[in-house]
Amino acid sequence: MSTPTSCKAVPSVAGAQIDPAQVQIIFADFQGSLPDSSRTRSPQALARSAVGLAKIAELLDIPMLFTSAAQDGMDPTTMEALKPWSHDGNTYYRMTSGTFMDEKAAAAIDANDRPILLVAGFASEVVVMQTVLDGLAAGYRVYYVVDAIGSQTNRSEQAVFREIEQAGAIPTSVISLATRLAPDLSTSPGKEVLAIMLDTVAD
Repeated sequence: MSTPTSCKAVPSVAGAQIDPAQVQIIFADFQGSLPDSSRTRSPQALARSAVGLAKIAELLDIPMLFTSAAQDGMDPTTMEALKPWSHDGNTYYRMTSGTFMDEKAAAAIDANDRPILLVAGFASEVVVMQTVLDGLAAGYRVYYVVDAIGSQTNRSEQAVFREIEQAGAIPTSVISLATRLAPDLSTSPGKEVLAIMLDTVAD
């Protein structure tokens, strides 16, 4: 597992605003038809939240990394809704269960030189949990984006959320992040972020 030796010092948690220049996003295992089995968040709502997060990242120049499981029997292709943001330069195919266990993905995260990680993905109990825990161990501040995370069972997902929060991860949502990353909603880019946020919350 890579340690972010070149990572900027993690800023202290003070106040509501998060500096977009400190942030990077990991989209984990949003691949093939895998998210269609989500039960804790409907596949449609899960995709809408992930797309909203990607749109906000694009607007605010936040690096995105896509990582997919590529074991036998798995379709590693990024799901249709997120394909506009996934490309050869930011997509990594793993034979491991966690993102940081893959040397190339871990090196790419380190190279972004941004100390705050936002993690979204499917499923909670595997790639999300392991990415969050390994990110914390590597020295990052890690937020897990609850409305852009899915699982097949609520009971096991809630256990994961409790475990990673006790380890130091911070729960958040696309809406909360939108207003923390661009709090002035009267001017650009806040106005555009607000529009994305309103589209994202429509269930």
